[in-house]
Amino acid sequence: MTAMFPDHPYLKGYYQPFGAEMDAPDLVIEGKLPQTLSGTFYRNGPDPLYPPHPEDRYHVFDGDGMVYAIRLGGGRAAMKNRYVRTRKYELERAAGRRLFGVFGNPRFNDPSVSPMEYNTANTHIWPHAGALYALMEGCPPTALDPDTLETKGYETFDNTVTGPFTAHPKTDPDDGALHAFGCGAKGPGSTAIRYDIIDSAGHKRHTAWLDQPYPSMMHDFALTERRVVFPCLPVVISMERAMAGKPLAAWEDDRPAAFGIMAKGGNGGDEVRWFETDPTFAFHIAGSFDDGQDVVIDVAGSKRAPLMPSADGTLPSHQDTRFTLKRWRIGGNGHFREEELDGLDIQFPRIDDRFQGKRYRKTFVNGTARPTAGRIDGFDQIAAIDVESGARDSFSFGEGAYCGEPVFVPDGPGEGEGWLLALVWDSHRNASFLAVLDARDVAAGPVAKVHMPARVPGGFHCHWRPAA
Repeated sequence: MTAMFPDHPYLKGYYQPFGAEMDAPDLVIEGKLPQTLSGTFYRNGPDPLYPPHPEDRYHVFDGDGMVYAIRLGGGRAAMKNRYVRTRKYELERAAGRRLFGVFGNPRFNDPSVSPMEYNTANTHIWPHAGALYALMEGCPPTALDPDTLETKGYETFDNTVTGPFTAHPKTDPDDGALHAFGCGAKGPGSTAIRYDIIDSAGHKRHTAWLDQPYPSMMHDFALTERRVVFPCLPVVISMERAMAGKPLAAWEDDRPAAFGIMAKGGNGGDEVRWFETDPTFAFHIAGSFDDGQDVVIDVAGSKRAPLMPSADGTLPSHQDTRFTLKRWRIGGNGHFREEELDGLDIQFPRIDDRFQGKRYRKTFVNGTARPTAGRIDGFDQIAAIDVESGARDSFSFGEGAYCGEPVFVPDGPGEGEGWLLALVWDSHRNASFLAVLDARDVAAGPVAKVHMPARVPGGFHCHWRPAA
């Protein structure tokens, strides 16, 4: 019999574990799905199968990966969800209990398991070269069947990726190649970064190595038409600290923020130029592009990292970790400027992926204008923000709504001509639905709601795979 989960803010309410796999062949649709909307919406997120060791502090980044696939076409919808059957998942399911420490902390690992088997595969879901990958930045991609969600195992891309691989790769719209990196690529707490380019057919094109100034937990990076930028921000990995019973990843405010810039497809080493500035933070990058000698990077930015404690274990206030849409501009001489583009409290920014690395105008976010103190991810609205004019086009689902990451689906040649898809949990009804909004008129609200057969717990990132 499975033990009860502890009383923890990320184990109840929006994030309460669901623990079940479903198949629903014909979902209830409120409104009318666009006839041109044909493909599959994927969402990945944490759904822990077992509670952690009683002395181990749970973290929302740690649950087992659960992938939802919502297939749309012909005005109808179907869904299924499956656990990503990693080695960790299979070992713990066989044992009937948790075997790994949170974040794979060896202090709480069962002697029967290897630290190398810790893989939650819970952060992002990314289609490439006809395959589908569940991503967690500490491991190689875990391949899934795009239709059945059957777990196939690790993908190493011709034995190139045998260790960490970012949860935020970038697909180059010009040639379909996948650009990615691995942080801590020579072991947990190392400064090594492996930069990879995987061609449109799924084969290795290029690999380079570089070192960041200190072992930051690098979550995302920027890709432009000419350059790649690696942000080294003050969330620092320390195995020594973890073994002493303190946080593995912690905010160290005496560290500078540093940005490593090199040519797209560069060879690392001395080609990388590192520029330092005052501490700042972002988990997620919206868009990035070259502007003459400057690099422009738009982010969900904050003063410091949320969810990450200081080295002594104390957690920050919401005000210090509140994300708003910010623009980072790095000059050719390394001069760094930061400005706020929009003051909405936001979470996951996305763009029209056809404009990856290019000058663009529209960022799509989930956010809230309501006070969020004391609430866990209560983002009640979807918004389109024009990064040039500052105009915001938004729709709120109301108090008690929890909106996930919006994904843009093209339906026309111009930027922003298409649809926005986002999972929403109505906490008053304890029910979830996939909202479909016109990205050209977000304020008009959903043109359709695809109702889920059961509550979908809070998760992380999403993607769209068009029908063949």
